[in-house]
Amino acid sequence: MLEYDAIVIGGGVSGLTSALLLAKRGLKTAVLETNPALMPLIRGFTRNGVHFETGFHYSFGLGEGEFGPYAFDKLGLDLQPYPLLQDGYDEIYLPTGQCIKMAYGRDRMEENLARAFPEEKEGIRLYLDRVQAEIDKSAFLNMHKGKNENAFPNILVDNTETLRSALDALIRSEKLKTIVAMHSWLYGTPPSRMSFFLHSCTVGGMYNGAYGIVGGGRAIARAYEAALEKAGVDVFLNTKAASIEEAKESGKKIITAQNHIFACDICVASIHPKSFLQIAPADVYRSGYKARLSEIEETPGFFILYGVLDEKIHLELSNILLINRYIDDMYAASEQSSSYCVSFSTASPQAVCVLAPITSDEKIWDRNAPDYYAKKNAHADSIKKDIQERLPELANHIQYLDASTPATGCRYLGYSSTYGPMHDVNKTAVLPTTKIKGLYLTGQSIVTPGLLGAIIASLFVDRLMDGR
Repeated sequence: MLEYDAIVIGGGVSGLTSALLLAKRGLKTAVLETNPALMPLIRGFTRNGVHFETGFHYSFGLGEGEFGPYAFDKLGLDLQPYPLLQDGYDEIYLPTGQCIKMAYGRDRMEENLARAFPEEKEGIRLYLDRVQAEIDKSAFLNMHKGKNENAFPNILVDNTETLRSALDALIRSEKLKTIVAMHSWLYGTPPSRMSFFLHSCTVGGMYNGAYGIVGGGRAIARAYEAALEKAGVDVFLNTKAASIEEAKESGKKIITAQNHIFACDICVASIHPKSFLQIAPADVYRSGYKARLSEIEETPGFFILYGVLDEKIHLELSNILLINRYIDDMYAASEQSSSYCVSFSTASPQAVCVLAPITSDEKIWDRNAPDYYAKKNAHADSIKKDIQERLPELANHIQYLDASTPATGCRYLGYSSTYGPMHDVNKTAVLPTTKIKGLYLTGQSIVTPGLLGAIIASLFVDRLMDGR
């Protein structure tokens, strides 16, 4: 039996953030990760000499004086953010073919939208004012300023106005509503179910600045690995936690699939909440909450095509977002994709990822089903055809190399949905605390998805340990 003060289950962003914070408390800490490498999603992969980003594309809040650099410094992460193309980091194409460039900087954003929708000028101003007000009151995005530092619990329960209802009160045009809601793909929840507050903090932050990180996901993974080594955190790869048991005096035992035993006082699980229920003690939650959590709806998955641009073309923008339906149905979780995000790397040769939201139902995307590969190939061909019809000048320069389905995510992460449980204002929130002293849950399902969302969740847990 190996004894530690603290064990973290899961080696993603939230798990490794928790490990670093626990080590900073002077606790002997270890991380248990199922895969052969830490951060398998954010690290990406290389095919035919081309590297593909699978977990990090861009982020808000990484500018000077913003939350991101504060968090990186606190965690000891050596990362170099850089600003994306200011006048159009993303391009959004409506079903009509109309293209809107997403610029950042309040004035640029307002001017771009007002130019395309002059009759909505006042609504655009009010929308951007409201977004900024939500960002300004956010406890977690302003923690580096010492603002509202005790207001963390309110982010889980006090923000029930939906993005759809807020837009309906401010804007008449369904096209414009669709454009400002299009980045719902960043958190996987439809506008009618996502809180306006979390939309503002996740998407609205991009209006102030959109950033990449030099080296992308691989650089993030390497920075965490270096920080863990410096902090003296032990890492156990290919080690899957099979059960968490209570031991004497508030202690805990983590038993692995290989029947190894780890003893600790503090355990932080950075895994899918439903997976946590499967390995946690039976009395981890009250029965009613446990039942609601087990039934929580998943976000859609992604069907992804991986390709490379030929040498005749190089694009500076980050994404092209193709909308096939308007606001209510643009992110529908069905067997057929309704919208696409075409994402571009900054490297040369330039990698292309075509992401298509799709149902994450494991029964539909079952790798063991006899028709799985036929279905996968047919869906890939359908997406290629759509891209060819909508963006022929781009499609002619793409050489497709591979594809993945929600089943691919399940293979490496243990679940098929892109962001885990849906952040639905009308459903049960995923809470980081449990009935068992010293046992916590973290991850992007706690606050919001994304790099900073995952970091914030673990900072939240760290404060809960202090009773804040």
